[in-house]
Amino acid sequence: MKHYIPDHLIEEIRSRSDILEVVSANLILKKSGQNYKGLCPFHSEKTPSFTVSPEKQIYHCFGCGAGGNVFKFIMEMEDLSFLDVVKKLAGKCGVELPNPKSGKSSARQNEREMLLSINEKARAYFVRLLKDDEGGRAAKEYLKSRNFYDENLLAEYGIGWAAPGWKDILIHLQNKEKYSRTDLLRAGLIKQKEGAEEGNCYDRFRGRIMFPFKDIHGSLIAFAGRVIGDDEPKYLNSPETPLYVKGKHLFGLDRAREAIRKQNRVLIMEGYFDQMRARQHGIRNTVATCGTALTPAQATLLKNHTSRTTLIFDSDSAGQAAAERGFGVLLEEGLSVEVLSLPKGHDPDSYIQQFGPEKFLEELKNARPFVESYIINTIESGDISTPAGKMEVVNIVLPLLTRIKNTVERSEWVRVLTERAELDDQAILAELKNAIKQDRNVARPPTKIDERPGKQNPELYIVHLMLADKKLALQVKDELPTDKFEDSNLRQIIELFYQLIDEGCELRVDLAIDRVKEPAIKTLLSKIGIEPIPFDDQERSTNDCIQAINKRSLDLKIEEIKKQRNEALIAGESERSQQLQDQLHELRSTLMPGQIPA
Repeated sequence: MKHYIPDHLIEEIRSRSDILEVVSANLILKKSGQNYKGLCPFHSEKTPSFTVSPEKQIYHCFGCGAGGNVFKFIMEMEDLSFLDVVKKLAGKCGVELPNPKSGKSSARQNEREMLLSINEKARAYFVRLLKDDEGGRAAKEYLKSRNFYDENLLAEYGIGWAAPGWKDILIHLQNKEKYSRTDLLRAGLIKQKEGAEEGNCYDRFRGRIMFPFKDIHGSLIAFAGRVIGDDEPKYLNSPETPLYVKGKHLFGLDRAREAIRKQNRVLIMEGYFDQMRARQHGIRNTVATCGTALTPAQATLLKNHTSRTTLIFDSDSAGQAAAERGFGVLLEEGLSVEVLSLPKGHDPDSYIQQFGPEKFLEELKNARPFVESYIINTIESGDISTPAGKMEVVNIVLPLLTRIKNTVERSEWVRVLTERAELDDQAILAELKNAIKQDRNVARPPTKIDERPGKQNPELYIVHLMLADKKLALQVKDELPTDKFEDSNLRQIIELFYQLIDEGCELRVDLAIDRVKEPAIKTLLSKIGIEPIPFDDQERSTNDCIQAINKRSLDLKIEEIKKQRNEALIAGESERSQQLQDQLHELRSTLMPGQIPA
């Protein structure tokens, strides 16, 4: 990772930051042998499977696979970048960091701070315009018409007004705040006029109620503007900028995340007004997608804070389609998904306004699992009085069921479908199996060979042995090329270990975790660190594993050459066949007696 902080300072910060102390500040841990255990903060569980090793300064969850070192834990818990975590811990443990040096990293940081400053200045300007007796009158009347002119609520969210003029914000930020047009273009507040000479720009937001859009840390990264008349588009969002990437953030999450954690539930709504109305009435575990389809990045954000989600979208066809897409995204992240269907014509904003928050919370108790709701809606809109109608219902529901990877849960929903639609259970099970067979992307992945109980895995053993002894690690590096490792994850770990050895670094799990980006490899490393494999004779075990891996590699080469030899024989290429036979003889001679394959 490129940053301006020297490695020796990062190591000092790591050594001063006790992972047990950091994790204990976030969850309850109890001593278990040499380690400590507690309920995992990254998934819902009843039996503690989250383990912290003070000796190795790492953590690993045997339930969901989360794992890493002290930096990774804070990154996951608080959704911070590595650099931000280093800065945070440095402040706590008293390590003074150098100022950013000139270069791309510091330039990006300077640009970020400049764009955040522009956004804050723009927000203040929009707020002043809304409060202006004359200039903000139309906006205030609109907000009053929707019962949203609550000064405390508007101040909390920083709601403002963009005047209808073409260059209001441009002139203000350029002349008074001294920002350049290039800076304002980078911030997404102005646009270059098409077909005009460079620099001929105008305000992006004109005549709109302005909603500041903050990231999970509360930094103002973008804006959304809503018209107060019949113009299109109804909502206009900031373009993508160095601060804002569409689909990576959720409106209101910065305010809602604490309540989401406490309640272990998030209510996902569609609109800005929906989320604000709910919060205004004390319903604080709410976020809004704001007209965009739910994305995997947003689902990951939520997964760090809860395991339960409830979709509350409009009851029209577009809202239901959005709910179905959202279900698939959330399901892929392992989140449970419920859906609340409000009466036709209502969204959370209008429902709470008309019936009150107490009635809304009563409705919330009736939220159904999404799959159950989907099955019921499909049956109600279909015709199960005929065989053809029943098959149509099956063909609509089955693709949804095949996306559920948990076989027990999937079987339960098949049972619900067969009972509700009065179908023959065996026929549906057969149809479900066919659907799964035809769509390999959603079939349950097979158990990996090297994960079978009792199955020896010399590649995994080599990783453990390298961590256990520096001398053995050097032997492995000298005798085993990385291309002889079949398991891609273990091969990447071995490649990293070889690199660390070349750099003169110590082989430690917590150090290695910082060097990899892939979550699966971080998880594997933390699991290896928490569960070391004991060996009676490490040197002999190392030699046995090296021999086993080399033998397997030779076996594969021999099988390939045998195949080529036989093909040459069939084709009548006697000279080539003899050459391949000679290669076979040479390879076989390298194997130990009794190990020559047929």
